[in-house]
Amino acid sequence: MVRLPLFLVVTLLSLLSTAAGAVNQQDLPSQLSLPQAITIALANSSIIHAAQSRMEQASGKYVQSRAVLLPQLDLSARQAYLTMNLTGLGINVPSAPQGKSEPFGSMDARLSLSLDLFNIANREAWKSISLKKDASRLLVDDARDIVVLDVVAAYLQVLRAKASLNALSEQTKLANDLYGLTEDRVKQGVSAPLEANRALQQVNILQQQWQEAEQGYIVAKFSLANALQAKITSDFEVDDAAAYGMETKLDRDTELKGALASRADYRSVEASVKAAETEVKSVKAYRIPTLTTSFSDGQSGETPVHNMNTYRLQGAINVPIFTSGRIRGQIEEAQGALREAQAGLDQLRSQIETEVLAAMSGVEWALKEVDTSAANVRLSREEVELARQRFTQGITDNTEVVNAQDRVSRADDARVRAMYTLGLARANLARATGAAEKTYRK
Repeated sequence: MVRLPLFLVVTLLSLLSTAAGAVNQQDLPSQLSLPQAITIALANSSIIHAAQSRMEQASGKYVQSRAVLLPQLDLSARQAYLTMNLTGLGINVPSAPQGKSEPFGSMDARLSLSLDLFNIANREAWKSISLKKDASRLLVDDARDIVVLDVVAAYLQVLRAKASLNALSEQTKLANDLYGLTEDRVKQGVSAPLEANRALQQVNILQQQWQEAEQGYIVAKFSLANALQAKITSDFEVDDAAAYGMETKLDRDTELKGALASRADYRSVEASVKAAETEVKSVKAYRIPTLTTSFSDGQSGETPVHNMNTYRLQGAINVPIFTSGRIRGQIEEAQGALREAQAGLDQLRSQIETEVLAAMSGVEWALKEVDTSAANVRLSREEVELARQRFTQGITDNTEVVNAQDRVSRADDARVRAMYTLGLARANLARATGAAEKTYRK
């Protein structure tokens, strides 16, 4: 029998596990829309799964804290055979040698019920944990918004790469047309071979840029597939202009108010502050007396056959008188946690205001960039046409056309960059106002 080394066995198992995980990854549709991408990401995201796990932990703690306030019902049973030292119990039996009793049976089986009738500390602790559970649930919503922003950004990057690729395709076609026209004029003897050489260099430069853009497009699609945590592939296309967002009227006060009302992370921190306030009340309530009651009923005797019914009903009150500073220390700890939570809320409020204002400024600036770049694209293409006419009329050589095509290339690139910047600025604004999923998942 052949035995494989341990490290080789571990490596093979790891590879098999990785392969199994890859098989289970979701395939992407050939035409991937932005809502489809968001839906896939929300289902696969490890960020959301981690947030949901934390929410489940908080829910478990909530159930435990609530259980303390509810009746507790237990069933117990025992059967024993024993001897006792009667002298040790203060019982002097002359017939028992050295005070040791004869072996005897002892059994007890009963149902016990207990309940806290009055315990403010436990009640406030339950309220605090309930608020923490709400905070965890809101963080799941916040994680969803973060994932949506990441997907929109990755989708926009693919659109940008595709737009650059398409623009270079058009520019290469123009350059090829110019080269063909120049070749004909060289054959006719009206243009110098240098002009054909210049036009061919322009074709080659643009062809090289197109190849680089094609590779960039493939890499951008790989990155998008990775963001979706789906099967890593570039065998899909994107063409969803909704990723660039919609034009809406922006109002500073409205956006800020909406952000504080909608941002799940802000609402989560608010719930955490309330939970900390309730925790302080809970700790302070340790100084208040508690009242409990219990009842048990069952059979007691020598054996399960020889026994009789017994019961016990009792109430108990516990009054803390001196705890050596324990409660005072717990109060100070809870108050410190409350101040920390309040400071976090103030910091997050300032951060949200900064994010909203920066995103609004980014959208306004990007809109200007889009308008300016669109005008430059139009003017540069007009220049190419005018320069081409001058060249075909023999007024000048093709230098003007080549230079004009360079300006078309720069204008197209600026236009693509401006559209990407606008889409990303709108996505950042949607995230800053807590409306990313609502805005893009339609």
